[in-house]
Amino acid sequence: MKRLILWMASLAGGFLPVAAQPYGIANPDARTLGMGGIETVTSADAYAVFNNPAAGLFGRQKAQVATSFFTLSDKTTYSAAGYYKFNMQHLLAGGWRTFGFDERLKDKSVSLAYAYRLNDIVALGLTADYARFVRERSGNAFSAGITAQAVVPFERGENYSALRLGAKLTGIGGFLDGPAEMKLPVAFAAGAAYDLFLSDAHALTFAGECRYTFSPVAARGVEGGIGMEYSLMQLLQFRVGYHGGESRLYYPDYFSLGVGVRFMHLCFDAGYTVAKKASPMHNAYSFTIGLDF
Repeated sequence: MKRLILWMASLAGGFLPVAAQPYGIANPDARTLGMGGIETVTSADAYAVFNNPAAGLFGRQKAQVATSFFTLSDKTTYSAAGYYKFNMQHLLAGGWRTFGFDERLKDKSVSLAYAYRLNDIVALGLTADYARFVRERSGNAFSAGITAQAVVPFERGENYSALRLGAKLTGIGGFLDGPAEMKLPVAFAAGAAYDLFLSDAHALTFAGECRYTFSPVAARGVEGGIGMEYSLMQLLQFRVGYHGGESRLYYPDYFSLGVGVRFMHLCFDAGYTVAKKASPMHNAYSFTIGLDF
């Protein structure tokens, strides 16, 4: 039983490009990967349902959709996600992921989210996730989550800047069937990002996040990430990040690099990790392509 809990915890935590995921199915967002696995304060994009749905309400786009391909060791994730905003105050988001260990084993998950903007600064979100595991032991799981984001703008002479604060609690729920010893990781994460617009052509973002996994006990621990993004004329983005944790078994250390291209309504992002050869994060990479409206 202990081995199975450790197995679930490791897949849900360190063996993924971001901090603990509700079902051990990787967050496929290339932007997240390139920024050291930071989710809570990732700016609005199509993968808000996996990162922070509340963040989508602070973006300029009314809707976004995207699909991605992510490879971690010998495991591959295919996904699609998107969101739509109503009156810039309500947001509905959805996403689908499949995570394969080989051609026969394909874990799948469906995620839904709703977010509401309380005022000019604060928004809240609710998430619901269903997953079907077909690994060593089969099972169906359901969990819920709560997210929040606050954006505080600042005027610095001719330059504009903003402080973004985000948080989320994930993994509230459990397995609907399957072995009783199978557990879902429950985690709380909080982060902060500072956007500095140097001019109309140049912008910098500095971000950090910390996450604590409460259960199962075998996976209990702290992890976090830091990242930086440079944006040129809102057309090109270059990212760098670092992710680390107190337990190398569940939360391996890695550096990350990323690049993004925006042209008209088309978006392309790529992320890549640099880690020790023995690490599950060695040479992991993700590609995401999307459209905004």
